[in-house]
Amino acid sequence: MDSAARLQRWELWTLVALLLIGTALRLVALGDVPPGPGYDELQNVCLSERVLAGEWAIYFPENFGQESLYPTLAALAVRLLGWSVSVLRLPGALGGASSVLVLYLAGRRLAGWRAALLAAAFQAVSFWPLIETRMALEMALLPPLAGLAMLFLARGLDEQARPRWRVLLDFALTGLFLGGHVYAYTAGRVMPLLPLALLAYLLLLDRRTLRRRWPGVLLLCLVTLLVVAPLALFLHAHPEAEQRLDQLSGPLRALGRGDFRPVLEITAGTLGMFTLRGEPQWLYNIAGRPIFDPLTSLFFYAGLVLCVARLRDWRCGVTLLWLLVGLGPGLVSPPPASFNHTLAAQPAVYLVLALGVDAARKWLAHRRAWAGPLMVALLLTLNVVLSCRAYFVTWAGAPEVRELYQGGITAVAHELDRLDAHDPPGPVAVGAPYVNYWHPWNALGFDLALRREDLSVRWFNPGGGWVWPAGAGPVTFYFPTDPLGPQTFDPALEGLFAADATPLLTSGDNFTAFRVARPAALEERLDALAGTPVAWPPELAHLPPPALPLVFDDRFALLGAELQEGTVLPGGELRLITYWEVLTADPTPVVAFVHITSDGQDLWGQRDWFDVRPAGLQPGDRLVQVHPVLVKPETLPGLYHVQLGLYGPDTLLRLPIATGAEGVADRVWVGEVVVVE
Repeated sequence: MDSAARLQRWELWTLVALLLIGTALRLVALGDVPPGPGYDELQNVCLSERVLAGEWAIYFPENFGQESLYPTLAALAVRLLGWSVSVLRLPGALGGASSVLVLYLAGRRLAGWRAALLAAAFQAVSFWPLIETRMALEMALLPPLAGLAMLFLARGLDEQARPRWRVLLDFALTGLFLGGHVYAYTAGRVMPLLPLALLAYLLLLDRRTLRRRWPGVLLLCLVTLLVVAPLALFLHAHPEAEQRLDQLSGPLRALGRGDFRPVLEITAGTLGMFTLRGEPQWLYNIAGRPIFDPLTSLFFYAGLVLCVARLRDWRCGVTLLWLLVGLGPGLVSPPPASFNHTLAAQPAVYLVLALGVDAARKWLAHRRAWAGPLMVALLLTLNVVLSCRAYFVTWAGAPEVRELYQGGITAVAHELDRLDAHDPPGPVAVGAPYVNYWHPWNALGFDLALRREDLSVRWFNPGGGWVWPAGAGPVTFYFPTDPLGPQTFDPALEGLFAADATPLLTSGDNFTAFRVARPAALEERLDALAGTPVAWPPELAHLPPPALPLVFDDRFALLGAELQEGTVLPGGELRLITYWEVLTADPTPVVAFVHITSDGQDLWGQRDWFDVRPAGLQPGDRLVQVHPVLVKPETLPGLYHVQLGLYGPDTLLRLPIATGAEGVADRVWVGEVVVVE
């Protein structure tokens, strides 16, 4: 075997090793680090459910506007492998692993095989690519798309003689992947500008390449425009679907008014993220950790200097263009140093780093043959150790991450998975803040983490509601703990619960657990409220007088209502507590409305909310809801009625109340309050 063949074989096996390492780092404990699904990840769960139900959208207006590519890929993964946190994160993880390969292929054309292997190596093991590809988030698709576009652009511009149709195909594929950025993540919308930047660069510094490849460059511009057009036309026709850009464009609006400071501050922060201070949020970084350690950053800046010095070489020009255009969104949109907003530049960042490392290797190798490889080995080892420790130990173990990625909720699910099928012997209820119709994230995250299917879990937010499940055995209550901002407990409901609750020993500090054998305090309270007077509004006075329990659409029975205040000031708060029994297991969402009214029509205060999740409720379950209602400041002194009803937030249709006669009622008066001066 000659030396060229041995070199090729060594290169191939090195690449295979890098791909295995990069893939392993992205797949190991994928469902456990981060500890649970983050709230943005759960938005993709909801969108993937809609895709699986047959809704194919070019753009989703939910979550302030979201591109459709990742939810579609996640839906495909779920269809093949089933629902789980790791499956939902799989498209991002595989995209991250593939970005190692495509960066090598692109780098081989732009910088040679040694620099390509170095770039792939740093892409495989560095902290920034690692953390951004282990979440079910759409921005994880930007690096592989950018790498593919870099690859085909380098092939198209290459001077190697090839059939004309193959050259044009490379430019067309470049346009396809450049345009594809806009369907992946909002920050990717800047990448279709790269053909214009390329055209300007060739006109100014490399007209020889432009004369040789101008048909391909024009085709690149045309294909990019055609790929972007459907989304552009959709957003033009539906401007209300686009909210995210409005949130991020504040510095640009200030610039338009002549105020340069916001853009300059963000630009300085983003340019400093390589060495000084990185992404400020724990959500996507160890807050403030820069992309490179001080030593590695020196090689990055050395590579940057080399690219600038060789700017007339289109290979260096393309690399710098990619870096600058990819960084563009991070230079003008908050927060400064955003890892997400600059992800399209990631392949170029590591290629520039590789150029600096390779130049240093050559310089050392001329002096000592062993010094160059040793330097590369030590630098890569340093990055592997720092990255793995930073991600799997420091970041994954941080209290901020446990909170942001629902560590407590996931711990409860794992605790229930470990228990025997007959333990706990009775129903399970979980109290957490995000379980209602508008914010169901805790319940959704729990459903993804729980593997057993023999439990019907009841959900409530103890800050305003409580559930006492029916059943033959005792009830076990779990309350996930929040290390930074403990969830609130309504004192009236917590006192009612604590009278019968026995604390249980738990396996850690991620949650607390209690056992209730019999809700005696609740039963006593219901007995005391059995005679609560209720009345119809004037327009329903022809119906037979109402009496508790009142049945709402055969789903809920109102057992009692307790008004905490008899008098209230204008602008003050009124607290109503209602008690209910579940009649039918129906997961359809429901919300309670409470009105302060003088005649049943005018409203002097309103509260629409429900802190109990209907999904999981069983017949016989009893629940309590606290309704804090703010009285309008302009309310005149006098006697007012407290009006109550239920409606479906998805349909806005009120639930009818059984009246015992012909006629329909959809609300009832459950008390009176005097507004005083």
